[in-house]
Amino acid sequence: MPRSRHGSREIILAAAEEIFAAKGLEGARVDEIAARANINKRMLYHYFQSKEDLYTAVLKSNFEKLLALGGRAITRSPDPVEQVRAIITSFFYFLAANPHYPRLLSWEALQGGVHARKVLPPIWEQGVPNLKAIIEQGMARGPFRPDLDIRQLATTIHTLCTSYFMEKDILAILWKDEPTSPENLKKRLEHILDLVLRYILANP
Repeated sequence: MPRSRHGSREIILAAAEEIFAAKGLEGARVDEIAARANINKRMLYHYFQSKEDLYTAVLKSNFEKLLALGGRAITRSPDPVEQVRAIITSFFYFLAANPHYPRLLSWEALQGGVHARKVLPPIWEQGVPNLKAIIEQGMARGPFRPDLDIRQLATTIHTLCTSYFMEKDILAILWKDEPTSPENLKKRLEHILDLVLRYILANP
């Protein structure tokens, strides 16, 4: 059956995400992406003008999925402490379920953030106010310390979560265990939650 325009584009993005995550922008080949998507290159170029355009679209798609996830987590509870827990938990398990995302971040960091700069700022600007509102509410109502730096806090949460999945293969060697097993994921998440909440709570 013929694919819809939207369906074909999503198939290309999924194939490209897999190849870019494995090889980065420079190592990926359009021929390989087209073959993985089971389309010809002409069709690929119908949707995306260049390999760089496709790579940028893959980054944007991942950032938007993360933004949508954060929005859903925030609405679950009116309690700012529980909202922070929900955001961190959702982000952590998003990374566990989307192993391409940390690898794409690693490749993009090596590129100097050239392509993320094109798509990330507006998405970041949509997401940060939500976290900012939660933290400010917690500071105003009392559970949180009154001197929190929201930008630093967001950076710390992001780094604590993503670095675990970026380094999972090294940890597997050091631990002689599987870092992404359900038990180890649970332990790591509890450790991150404990660190963050001890830091932000006025009376941990």
